[in-house]
Amino acid sequence: MPREFGRHVRIAEVIRRVAAPELDGVARTHALGMVTVTGVEVSRDLTRALILVSVYGHGDAPPNLAPLRAALPALRSLIARAMRIRKIPQLALALDESIGRGARIAELLAPPKTYG
Repeated sequence: MPREFGRHVRIAEVIRRVAAPELDGVARTHALGMVTVTGVEVSRDLTRALILVSVYGHGDAPPNLAPLRAALPALRSLIARAMRIRKIPQLALALDESIGRGARIAELLAPPKTYG
């Protein structure tokens, strides 16, 4: 009987569970605002994992992800301790802008305000 989810999906979930509190702690240390891990995409061959984050509290300026990227090697070793697989994926970090785009679309679709 085949499993409901592939191995790469299960590994992505473990990475998300381990990465979320660690990246939030790094963000608080460097006053980046609130960081949320919105998703993890793991390649089918399990060699690469892309962690998608969204950052709140940085205003209109793009957030500085350098402190979060600097924490990736330590995060990879934490993930290695949490999983029992031979090779741990290389980690990369990207800003997830889908929430901001969704808010912008909702703003455009909202009925116009009436004054009177």
